[in-house]
Amino acid sequence: MAQGQLTPPNSASPYVSERALDASGNPVPSMKTLMQIDPGEHLPSRDVAKPNLNGSLGYYELDQPGRYYLTENLDLPVVIAADNVTLDLAGFELRYSGAGVGPVAIDGAGGATVYHRTRVMNGRIQGAWIQGALLGDDSSVTHVDVAGMSTYGIKLGEDGLVEQCHVRGPWTQEAGGGAGPHSGIYVDRASVVTSCTATGIQGIGILGEDSVRIVDSNVNAVAGCGIVAAHSASVTGCAVRDCGSTGFDLNQGSALADCTAINNGDPGVHIRNGCTLINVTSLSNQDHGFWVENSGPAPGLLQNATRFVHCVAQSNAGDGFHVRSESAFKDCTADHNGPQEGPPGLLGNGFAFEDNCRLSDCIASNNALAGFKGLLGNTVEGCTASDNGGYGIWVGSDENVIIRNTLRGNTVGTVNPAPGSNGIAPLQAPAAATNPFANFSL
Repeated sequence: MAQGQLTPPNSASPYVSERALDASGNPVPSMKTLMQIDPGEHLPSRDVAKPNLNGSLGYYELDQPGRYYLTENLDLPVVIAADNVTLDLAGFELRYSGAGVGPVAIDGAGGATVYHRTRVMNGRIQGAWIQGALLGDDSSVTHVDVAGMSTYGIKLGEDGLVEQCHVRGPWTQEAGGGAGPHSGIYVDRASVVTSCTATGIQGIGILGEDSVRIVDSNVNAVAGCGIVAAHSASVTGCAVRDCGSTGFDLNQGSALADCTAINNGDPGVHIRNGCTLINVTSLSNQDHGFWVENSGPAPGLLQNATRFVHCVAQSNAGDGFHVRSESAFKDCTADHNGPQEGPPGLLGNGFAFEDNCRLSDCIASNNALAGFKGLLGNTVEGCTASDNGGYGIWVGSDENVIIRNTLRGNTVGTVNPAPGSNGIAPLQAPAAATNPFANFSL
């Protein structure tokens, strides 16, 4: 009685849209079965004829395409043994509470055959599993929290998607220990990671191969690098802090935009040839703020061909920006870079560059050594160097163009070599300037 009328409403029901039986008591054509309303197999199954789904094998094996969903927390691993599987955790979790390290929690790529187009969503993976989700190509993990993994939290093949996931490892800065070879989130080439976090990983926070996109994601307190990507990657709107090694580490031809690197153990940003950086801040890192390393088939060539726009390097232990050649800077700032204690040694320039670079409308202030330090064939135009511990601008002996800059309060001197030679415009007071290319000394 408490459950009310159990007979489906028939043709006499005043609500036409709710009629499930016709006048003869048979189902109407629009009536749907439970499988039609909520298709899929539930885990664990209560069907003794489905040992692969009821846990009696010691794991759950999803060996047919389709949708599977949890109806309770599980403490056994799930093995994906077919392409085109969707696993809806439905708010529940896979929880390992056994001794030592457990197997892979959700494994679609650890066996002799790798299965593809797997979707995992909406739940949690907890405990000391060796890995959280290990999936093949064209797979996705969305809205999943992973915690406690000793190696990879989420690892996907090519063309994958990791979205709104949170991965937390057991590593802490207090416990220490060197960085391992794994990462909290790993995706192979042409994949996307968006709106994710990685914390406490004893390795790299987020790692992607060629042509990945990493968007609006954060990494905090990991033993290795924060965010690492191979060639032609795009990283946008991300923040990394308190990493044991480099904050961002990107290979050739990559783009980094609207990102911050704070308080990391090595350079805040480490990139290679042909990269573009826009609106990136590198603050309080234990090496250079930005370091461009030459790479490619001819490493002896001093080429970087990197472009910086609206970037800031502040309070880093090394140089603010450290590049080689063929690089361009526009509207960038280097402030208070260099060792915080003791003599600066060879580090602590605002902008350190070698040959054939161009810097315009940049500011170098309060750095331990020179504001701008270059070698040959460079152009420094419309920049400001103030209160640096070395020269405002120091360049090599030939082929540089130094014009329309403002220099003030630099400890060693304004410009080296002396103005009037080597393409260095004369120093004049602004009120009495007669040369349209003059550098201003205040």
